[in-house]
Amino acid sequence: MLEPPSPAQCSSDTSRITIDEAIPRRPPSDNDPTTWSPRRKWLYTLLVGLTMFNGSFASTAPNGAGEHIVRHFALTDEEFVLISTSFVGGCVAGPIVWAPLSEVYGRRVVNLASMMLYALINIGCALAPNKAVLFVCRLLAGTFASSAFSNAAAVVTDLFAPKDRSNPMIIASLAPLLGPSVGPLFGAAVTSRLPWPFVFWLLGALGLVLEVALLCLPETYLPVITNRGNPQPSEKASRSFMRKVLTFCIVILGRPESMDWTLYTVSKLFRASDTGQVANVIPTREPAGFTFLPLALGGVLAALAMPLCDRFYVQRFRSARSHVPEARLLSTFLVSPLVAAGLLWAGWLGRDSIPYTVTMLAGLPIGAAMTLVFQGWVGYLGDCYRLYSSSAIAATVIGRVPLATHQMHEKLGGVCYLYTMLAGLALLTTPAPFLIFHYGERLRSRSMYRTPGSS
Repeated sequence: MLEPPSPAQCSSDTSRITIDEAIPRRPPSDNDPTTWSPRRKWLYTLLVGLTMFNGSFASTAPNGAGEHIVRHFALTDEEFVLISTSFVGGCVAGPIVWAPLSEVYGRRVVNLASMMLYALINIGCALAPNKAVLFVCRLLAGTFASSAFSNAAAVVTDLFAPKDRSNPMIIASLAPLLGPSVGPLFGAAVTSRLPWPFVFWLLGALGLVLEVALLCLPETYLPVITNRGNPQPSEKASRSFMRKVLTFCIVILGRPESMDWTLYTVSKLFRASDTGQVANVIPTREPAGFTFLPLALGGVLAALAMPLCDRFYVQRFRSARSHVPEARLLSTFLVSPLVAAGLLWAGWLGRDSIPYTVTMLAGLPIGAAMTLVFQGWVGYLGDCYRLYSSSAIAATVIGRVPLATHQMHEKLGGVCYLYTMLAGLALLTTPAPFLIFHYGERLRSRSMYRTPGSS
């Protein structure tokens, strides 16, 4: 439950609305997600984790069919990169809509609607008559798939109390990493035996299977559960949605403890390595798909270290007798150096004279960094914002803006210089988690969205 704001805050319309919406009546225990059995909560966590995996998997699966798509539509290198990154562009835009919608109408409705639209639009990709239609369909597919990136972690926040949230949040940390790691392998395997449209047909079929599975997921958002039987008039719902969008903008622009630059730099590896030096030194497309597997391995290894970070959080929790969001940030302290090390490794060892397996292993520190930053940062946002966690997490997701990295290769004189620049940007973010760890409580005390124990 959120604390009431100061009298000065109550004087504004926005603050009054926030109080009414943010302090819901507790539902009967059977309908309270935090009181459900651990087995039931873990089942739902795995289900929403699959939706995250599906969205990230679909972002790179067509890359394995890239040669066939380029040949079919007679694409230039720039056009293929544009189509490849259009999905990520949709993932950037989608949370701006899905996160506020989930805080007005609930997680269940948004998950079902977005997954169905995602499945149908993949059929459009398979039937695309020209490259323009394919681009638009991929952009829309990313938009619809992106709801999982903000809502899945928010569902975990709905289900588990802060002290029990670390282990299930590992699912939300690993799923977005494992998907892109195996996506190119899937695309290459399918197109080795079937025409390239079957990649999209199968993605659409997987979306329909998940749609059926999501029917088993009940509503988990507390305000929506408590307001059952009292549906909002359409006009009031529209105003509520606009307020949620405003809240989303405040979270993005008004919160200084943002680490979007770290996530932004990490996400460059997927786009840069697919068109950069790593791909150039690998002779066939099938091995090229394996270049992402060390990322997954690094993420899994980092996940194995999570109990150590959780032990630190539990100690702080017991000493403070309340949840301490900043204790979640322990796992982020080494993220920037790991990103920089991985980028320099990949950039300067990606040469013809060096076995490509050596370059591939640069994904180990990168994958570990991705898991560590998502685990720490998403857990921190969940503790800080609670009922607004979907908007807060979405604000982090949209920091992953795709760039035309193949053009940056040329401008900077090669992939080694590009990766050196990105490594430098990563190192610039090194102080961020330490500053937030020490000053985060002071910053949160000024927020109208603060939670108990946060000030």
